[in-house]
Amino acid sequence: MSVPLDLEIGADPGVMPSPDRLRHILEAGIAAPSAENRHYVRFELRPGSVQLASTDLPTWSEQPHRKVLALIACGAVVENMTLRAAASGLLQATRWLPDPTRPDLIAECVWSACAPTTDALEAAIGARHTNRRFFRRKAVAPVDADRMTAAAEAIPGARLQWLDDTRHRSLGLQAIRIAEGERFRREALHHELFSAIRFELGWQQSADEGLPPGALEVEPPMRAPFAAMARWPLMRTLARVGVHHTLALRAADLPCRLAPRIGLILCDAPNVSLRSLGAGRALERAWLAATAAGLAFQPMAAAIALAHQRPGGGWVSEAVQQQIRDRLQRLTGGRAECACMFFRVGHAAPPSVVTQRPPIEHFVSPALPL
Repeated sequence: MSVPLDLEIGADPGVMPSPDRLRHILEAGIAAPSAENRHYVRFELRPGSVQLASTDLPTWSEQPHRKVLALIACGAVVENMTLRAAASGLLQATRWLPDPTRPDLIAECVWSACAPTTDALEAAIGARHTNRRFFRRKAVAPVDADRMTAAAEAIPGARLQWLDDTRHRSLGLQAIRIAEGERFRREALHHELFSAIRFELGWQQSADEGLPPGALEVEPPMRAPFAAMARWPLMRTLARVGVHHTLALRAADLPCRLAPRIGLILCDAPNVSLRSLGAGRALERAWLAATAAGLAFQPMAAAIALAHQRPGGGWVSEAVQQQIRDRLQRLTGGRAECACMFFRVGHAAPPSVVTQRPPIEHFVSPALPL
């Protein structure tokens, strides 16, 4: 049974799921990917519905890329909820950005009864993780790539562009490499990068928020130097002699260059908010399809984030931002605004460390019913 992906909410209020089913649905939502392994969201329980709100609104005005990444994550949250609800015998209808007076309110979800579905995407929610290992050169089976494409393009306006020919692959690699180098070269970007890494955990432990170092797949001999680079004065000195280019090669260019497939999620929607939400839904569906096929997957967000930033002040420089935007323009045939997320996919051993999530109670207001 296929589940409609976009439904209008009517005037009648929905019926709330039972407490157990509601918890199951919301936990699936929080299992979605998020920038820096932190979900800045709150589920607001209402009679007959649940609203999803952002708790990170102040940073959106400071830097536009924070809004883009947050909304991509929110789209993935709601897509997981839709899939889990359908498997639980509930048809989820979602209204996006439902209240113009509340810019923090992202979505409102209501449910009605339906026959439970069996969906490989929903079954893969718990197994989906970022894998930052080097991927083997083994090809991705065409049938698996086709399933990823179909999953992503089930979202209205979304498209998955595979960067398979030499020209497009080169442009994608350039955008990814340039953006990654800039993250080590500019102070605000450096702080954003390293402040998310929880070095106090060591290289073996996981974390329910933030990035545990072990998830970064840094080679043992390089762990101490990498941790030392968290100090901006040292990184600034190293950048002056071009070390940021070497770091970009290791962190982004080489992993993507060796990956059998690189893709780009695009979304053609009327504004940046709806594009980001649609892209988040499409990204999550493609990722779940890859997970169901036993593939390793890593999103590469830096190029898109830097393309949306307000340049200067330690963030991306105008010159580098223009270089990234130029590559995106050429990749998309002049529709750079539709480019939402690069990713690499292939075959690899499981990640050394996978991230966790806080208890669902951390995200719900008022408290979940017992």
